[in-house]
Amino acid sequence: MKISHPIAMLTDFGLTDQYVGVLKGVIKSISPDAHTIDVTHEIPPGNIQRAAVTIWQSKPYFPTGTIFLCVVDPGVGTARRAIIVESGQNIYIGPDNGIFSFVLEADYRVHDITNTEFFLPNPSNTFHGRDIFAPVAAHVSLGIEPSLLGPAVNNIVRIPDPLLVYHTPDTIRGQILHGDRFGNLITSLGCFYQNDVDSLLFDPWLTTFDQHLMKNITMSKDIKIELPGGNILSVVENFSQVPPGSCRAIIGSSSLIEIVAHDESASRLLGLVGGEEIHLNML
Repeated sequence: MKISHPIAMLTDFGLTDQYVGVLKGVIKSISPDAHTIDVTHEIPPGNIQRAAVTIWQSKPYFPTGTIFLCVVDPGVGTARRAIIVESGQNIYIGPDNGIFSFVLEADYRVHDITNTEFFLPNPSNTFHGRDIFAPVAAHVSLGIEPSLLGPAVNNIVRIPDPLLVYHTPDTIRGQILHGDRFGNLITSLGCFYQNDVDSLLFDPWLTTFDQHLMKNITMSKDIKIELPGGNILSVVENFSQVPPGSCRAIIGSSSLIEIVAHDESASRLLGLVGGEEIHLNML
């Protein structure tokens, strides 16, 4: 019996229309035992960076061999490629628009999806999620090798890394990536891990950051986050330590620093939504 690998789905389709249901219908028609998992379908329309960060945040918590079907595709119907990426022990299927920028490990392999044998008949120019990506994911879940889908390619579109650079030896420049539905502001500053009782270890999540300089460097818990306009936030351990009506920084579940409020929206309180530069000061 063939083993059907789980298919984790991420799109910007929302749940109001039929689009997500149709993707699942296509998958089940080809691979009846396929197990689909909804990562999210609420990526802001066309927001490739948000999708790329969300894939990176999610992938460590899925089983080995997961097939990530990712459709945030503002270039649908254009000359942009459809690709399948083998990276680490997972497979990623979607448009070649940078959506997989933050999950590419050193040994990743890419194939251009061109073999129409694995498409639905007569693909449209507006719904490649239904006509190309979903059927390909279904076939791959049944064991079809990526090499059968099209030729290998050795280049892939990558979006620019979020800001994460040294400003001074004691300051790192970063940015607010986006706000979540609670109004917490997710930043590019991370990853941070508990090193011992009194310190944190900084292990940058972006491979382009100068890893050598940060290797084995610990920072005291009294680091501060400087916001646009000069406001300074301390780092606390949990939401209950944030005074009402104010904001603090916290190390979030993805080990990125988040700017938060307690039972309120930090985004609303601060008037920040994403893209703003912030600084991490190591005191």
